[in-house]
Amino acid sequence: MKWFIVAIAAMGVVRFILDAGGVSKDVVKFFSMSVLVLAGWLYFAFTSTTHKERLKAAYLLVMPYMAIEVLALGYTWASGHQTIFHAREYSFGASIAVHTIGHFVGGLTWEPLFGFVVMEIVWGIYAAGRYVFKHAVA
Repeated sequence: MKWFIVAIAAMGVVRFILDAGGVSKDVVKFFSMSVLVLAGWLYFAFTSTTHKERLKAAYLLVMPYMAIEVLALGYTWASGHQTIFHAREYSFGASIAVHTIGHFVGGLTWEPLFGFVVMEIVWGIYAAGRYVFKHAVA
């Protein structure tokens, strides 16, 4: 888990630095924290043994993502300097205040719960497949 948390946070910092350094948003968009969060959800869907562990993992994987997003949006809000974190395609036209608060609230509520549901579905398919395979071979 620690490596996923570090990787997600590091990717967010790299994304911010590249954007602040003037790298095109068409390039920066490929430095995705979301892909790492999704990879973590899939990994822990298979490796966590209980529903409680998967719920905890879902929250822990979203926390660095949310922290970087809120900090980067806070920077945009305070400085007025547009970053990729508040680009039109990511903010859906919302104001910086609404976007920042939305990430904070979403990061504590529906985003990790959505991840937990994804993990539960993946785990359910995996567990059902193992059950069927085990009984088909026997």
